[in-house]
Amino acid sequence: MKKSFLIAADRSNSGKTTITLGILSFLKKHNLSVAGFKCGPDYIDTLHLTRVSGSPAYNLDTIFETPQELKTTFSLAMNNVDVGVVEGVMGYFDGIDYATFKGSSYEVASILNLPVFLVLDVSGSSYSVASIVKGIVGLSKNAKVGGVILNNVASPLHESMVKSSIEYHTGIQVVGALKKGELPSLPSRHLGVYTALEVDDDFYDDLAKRVGLSVDIDRIIDVSNYQSDTAVIYKTKEQPKNKKAFVAFDEAFSFYYQHNLDYLAKLGYEVCFFSPMKDEAVDGADFVYLGGGYPELYADRLSSSKNTINSIVEYVNSDKPMLAECGGMIYLTKGIAKDGRFFDFCGVFDAACEMTKKREALGYVSVEGLGLRFSGIGHEFHYSRLRSVNEPYAFKIKKLTTKSEYLDGFVKNRTISSYTHFYFSSKNRDLIDFLFGGAL
Repeated sequence: MKKSFLIAADRSNSGKTTITLGILSFLKKHNLSVAGFKCGPDYIDTLHLTRVSGSPAYNLDTIFETPQELKTTFSLAMNNVDVGVVEGVMGYFDGIDYATFKGSSYEVASILNLPVFLVLDVSGSSYSVASIVKGIVGLSKNAKVGGVILNNVASPLHESMVKSSIEYHTGIQVVGALKKGELPSLPSRHLGVYTALEVDDDFYDDLAKRVGLSVDIDRIIDVSNYQSDTAVIYKTKEQPKNKKAFVAFDEAFSFYYQHNLDYLAKLGYEVCFFSPMKDEAVDGADFVYLGGGYPELYADRLSSSKNTINSIVEYVNSDKPMLAECGGMIYLTKGIAKDGRFFDFCGVFDAACEMTKKREALGYVSVEGLGLRFSGIGHEFHYSRLRSVNEPYAFKIKKLTTKSEYLDGFVKNRTISSYTHFYFSSKNRDLIDFLFGGAL
């Protein structure tokens, strides 16, 4: 029988990512086929979930997808696995609307009927933790809280105090407790934790051991369930794979939604990964995808990748479709300023980029074309900004939360580039029409 559940927390930095990875790794080592999922638009955590589970990890995002699309994404990914483990985003109810909790882990759990297990950092508190659980249970009207996992427990006495209070006042069982400092942390930088390409297998093995000893995973599985939904919403025609989509994937470019790669395959593209870091060209491509990543960390090497640069410039001028998101857009500009140096890139667009010490953007945005029939939605997260722009901007961006507006992105021939990360769903029909001729 298939099982699925969601790991959430009352706030960020409570340990839900490491505990989720530990549970997945533990289940995999016990000969269960598993799949990891991530609520929201994060593309770094999904790399870790994929690495640990051995199955593609999908985002479950209620801003990007309709409820039916979300159900279909989840059900299709669950087809060939025994257990699905969903990692929440930020705090359990955190999203873009205080009244409806739109875009939150809670909304995902409600739509997919997932039992929720709360990770709570209990450092500096004891009996009062019960009030947090009681409040969450009271607000979680459409999703069941199945249990609580305590993190950063100071001592056996501390664990007993917190556990007794939670179970007495809420009736919710504590299914695990991890001592303070017991969980190793993923190293992080400005955009979040290091990618899975930078982490050794020993890290995941250690997580499996520690979480397996401290969390009653059997109890979690017993409480969990799975509700399938096999509705098919993508009406793309079956096409032979006689086209090639070249997708940049290496240490510098790795931020993609698995759903988008699947969508390319549905359109008849053979997905071929190439590496700008290895100076590989895009000769023979019918579509090129330059995703986000860390081009700033490898600017010197990318600047020296002349075969890649020349082939990309030639490709853009061939009037074939290309999508360049965030780091991908940066690579299409004249270059990037970093630490007092300037590194030359493709120069497709007459603009440059510079790294900043502060976060320039984070959150969901709507995207409207300027002189271009285009309306869509996406997500931004970056610590850089454009400068020396002598190119007409292509889009007006509006933040969904603050409603602030600004200009961004460029279009040349059939190349779309911007700081925005897009998701190939019904909410981005104009993007799909521009790139693929209205295939959705």
